[in-house]
Amino acid sequence: MFDLTGMTALVTGAGYGLGRGLVHGLVAHGATVIGLARSSDALAETFSTLEAPHRYIVGDLTDDGLYDLLDGIPEHIDVLVNNAGGDPHSKPWGQQTTEEWRYTYEINVIAAERLCRLLTPKMAAKGFGRVINVSSVYGSIGQDPRNTGPRAGAGAYTAAKHGLIGLTNYLACQLGHTGVTINTLSPGMITWAESPSEETLAIWASLADQTPVKRTSMPDDYITATVFLAARGSGFVHGANLVVDGGWSIW
Repeated sequence: MFDLTGMTALVTGAGYGLGRGLVHGLVAHGATVIGLARSSDALAETFSTLEAPHRYIVGDLTDDGLYDLLDGIPEHIDVLVNNAGGDPHSKPWGQQTTEEWRYTYEINVIAAERLCRLLTPKMAAKGFGRVINVSSVYGSIGQDPRNTGPRAGAGAYTAAKHGLIGLTNYLACQLGHTGVTINTLSPGMITWAESPSEETLAIWASLADQTPVKRTSMPDDYITATVFLAARGSGFVHGANLVVDGGWSIW
């Protein structure tokens, strides 16, 4: 039921962290994976232990030309993991500019919608497809100001991740009859960074203390959920928001 052999998956944001973990997790379950990110060095590291037919594409999801390139690739995409996004302009609310809000929305919501618009018709033509939109617990709740640094804040990110869940819900109504499922995966607190500061480590410790399982997460914690949503056996899971957060949002 969890064998992805014969499927090709496109994972965006595949250069670091969660995206890198999901690439390796999907490969381990039999999928052929194409990774997409802006950093060629990061992608090279992600794919350093993987051989053809696994490959990566360097590109920016805000670049119109990338979608033309993806439309012409020879592989048929069975599984789309819209993982790219994030919070590139983390600042206290009121300090984020309108342009920063627009950019955060574009990389978290508009890019996912464009890839769905590009790839789901091709999936529907074959009668099968899986779309997994990676949101966040902050796509369903707000951010306690005590859980971020004094120079940070997730206003634009929270609004965008709410929008991504809304996109999933809308497209689920459009795609339900096609054999293509679309669901949201909402991770909890992922404490991954190459060189965290002392301030960041202190915040991580506080986040772990607030999580019922008493730890934060790493990218590998999301592999099973992603494989489940990608699998053939999950065909009746549609328009759902799978929250994987160690219990963060239950209290």
